[in-house]
Amino acid sequence: MIVTERKTDVFNQRAGGKGETIMEHIVDEKLYGGKIITYARVILKPGCSLGLHKHVGTSETMYLLQGTGLYNYNGKESTLHAGDVTFCPENESHSIENIGNDDLMIMALIVNTKEE
Repeated sequence: MIVTERKTDVFNQRAGGKGETIMEHIVDEKLYGGKIITYARVILKPGCSLGLHKHVGTSETMYLLQGTGLYNYNGKESTLHAGDVTFCPENESHSIENIGNDDLMIMALIVNTKEE
């Protein structure tokens, strides 16, 4: 199957963050029958951020494709670069901010951890 239809969402101050979060969905969540909530390329322009949020019933893996980000995992901050991978399990919190001069591009995978 080749996926040809894609959706892009633009959120202002997502999870209390700064500026816009652009989310380019790779595939519709229905394709995975509810197991995958989001599989998307996320773009944060310089100075923009995805605010601190807790994963309830989900976990998230992020793979940085481009740029430099300040990552907060439960209060511990780290600087991330292209090629870095993060994992935020269920009931944990994280945020990320673009602290570089170029767009921060991330592949985000949010998995449903609830048993059906």
